[in-house]
Amino acid sequence: MSNKLHLGCGNVVKKGWVNVDIVKLPGVDKVVDLDKTPYQFKNNQFTEVEAHHTLEHLGNFMGCMEELHRICRHGAVIRVSVPYFASPAFWRDPTHKRPFTLETFSYFGNDSYYSKARFRIVKRKLFYFSCRSFMKSRWYSLPIDFIINLTPTIYERFFVYLLPASELHFEIEVVKKRHP
Repeated sequence: MSNKLHLGCGNVVKKGWVNVDIVKLPGVDKVVDLDKTPYQFKNNQFTEVEAHHTLEHLGNFMGCMEELHRICRHGAVIRVSVPYFASPAFWRDPTHKRPFTLETFSYFGNDSYYSKARFRIVKRKLFYFSCRSFMKSRWYSLPIDFIINLTPTIYERFFVYLLPASELHFEIEVVKKRHP
């Protein structure tokens, strides 16, 4: 079995990855309800995870993050793309359950008491228009993306409703305690 996990793959099946969805579509390797834990994967099995427009559909987001922490190795990279909380696209879809901000994954930092799962934010980037590939702007979005990502915290605090971004991408790293 591959050490790469593609969560909520839908019809976008990645060759060489374990493709997971809640529905048995063509190419889906495992049908998994991400709201129900534990997942049927071994501890420390994965080194890479992608979740493109998946996590906003979960009612049990904390449980999912704790399971990802369990099934991923120390240093595993998780790439997440979600609709930004201020985007009309987030609110338009009745299946969306959880909004995301720049700080959502900060609640899994070293000083967090919400969960024992630890992640380090490696990258985060806002996109004015939706993207097809991870962390790459569309050409017509480049000027706006550049401006809103210069000081994203100030943008989120003061200007988000004047020019609402569409997507938010994260690259986070799994952090596990090392034992000598």
